[in-house]
Amino acid sequence: MESNERVLTRARDGMITGTLKGLADYYGLKLDALRLFFAITAFFGVGVVAYLVLWVCLPSYSQRNILISSKRNRKAQR
Repeated sequence: MESNERVLTRARDGMITGTLKGLADYYGLKLDALRLFFAITAFFGVGVVAYLVLWVCLPSYSQRNILISSKRNRKAQR
């Protein structure tokens, strides 16, 4: 597996569900800043809804290898 292949998944070692850590790892963001942003927006209700949507939509870390092989197959078909 090449190290430069990235897929957006929840992280395996996140604080609660790994959603924010997965986003921070994929986009190269600071995890603490992202957590602070979601904590502040949670007071307005937006952060909670956004977190729940991301948690449901992002695949789990255990599906990472399947997603990478699927990505490779799509590249090979082009």
